[in-house]
Amino acid sequence: MVNQRVKTVIEDLETTLCAFMRKHQISHSEYRAATDLIIQSIKLGEESLLFDVFFEAEASDISNNERQGSPEAIEGPFYLRGAPQLYPPYVMPQRDNEPGELLFFKGAITDLEGNPVPEAELDLWHADALGLYSNIHPGIPDWNLRGRFYANKQGQYEIQSILPPPYEIPKAGPTGAVLSALGRHCFRPAHLHVKVKHPAFGEMTSQLYFEGGEYLDNDVASAVRDGLVAKLVYRDSAEDLAIRGLTKPYYEVIYDFVLSAVPGKTATERTI
Repeated sequence: MVNQRVKTVIEDLETTLCAFMRKHQISHSEYRAATDLIIQSIKLGEESLLFDVFFEAEASDISNNERQGSPEAIEGPFYLRGAPQLYPPYVMPQRDNEPGELLFFKGAITDLEGNPVPEAELDLWHADALGLYSNIHPGIPDWNLRGRFYANKQGQYEIQSILPPPYEIPKAGPTGAVLSALGRHCFRPAHLHVKVKHPAFGEMTSQLYFEGGEYLDNDVASAVRDGLVAKLVYRDSAEDLAIRGLTKPYYEVIYDFVLSAVPGKTATERTI
C-alpha cells in the first residue's frame, strides 16, 4: 500500500538532490565519498551526529510552528531511554566527589492558561565536567548524570546536579572531518537535555542553555533559540548557603515549562 506522505517527500527529495548534483557537477567518486562518510560515521559510533549537526535544529523549528507553549529543541544523539527512576530529594546519579560546580535545576510546569501541571516526569541528561556522556564515552559509570524525576502536585520541580560546560562534539571521525573542511569549530554551548512527559500533555524534548554562556551565538549545531536560554544565578551569600545548608557556593538555573494539552488525553494519578 502506497504511503502518500513518504511518496511525496522521497520523490521531491530525489528531484531536489539530482538537481543539486547536476548544479555542482558531483562526480561518481564524490558521490561514493559522501556515502562512505555516512556509513563510516555510523560504524564509528557517531550515530545520527552527522545529520543532527546540520539538520536537526531546522526540523525542530518546523515542529515548533505547529505547537503552542515552550519550544521544543533538538534531542541530539546521546539520549537513552530507561534512565534510573529517582526519589526525593532529587539528586542526579553521580560519582563520589563528582567534578564540577554544584547546580540546582528548578522551575514550574504549567498549561497554556498558567494552571499547574502536577507530577509531570522529567527525564534529564547532560555532560559531565569534561563534556563527556555516560553510556557513550568510556570510563564513566553507566547512567552517570542521567535520571528521571517528577514535579510535585503543584507542578514545581527541583533537582541537584553539576554545571555542565561547553564541549566539543566528537571531532576525530567523519563529522569532525566535514566541519574541518568547512572551517567550522566543533563546540556546543553548555546545556541541559530534558524530556517532559505527562499523560495529558504527551512528551516534549527540550535543551536549555545558560544566559551569558560561551558559544550561544555560534553553536556548531545552530540549535540555540531565545526561548531555550535560561537565567543562571550564582549563589554565594551567607543567606543563600544557609537556606540549603551548604558551605560552598552553588548555581541555580530556573526554567518554567509551558505545555499544550494533547486532545483526548487526560491526567492519571502517578503510582510511584
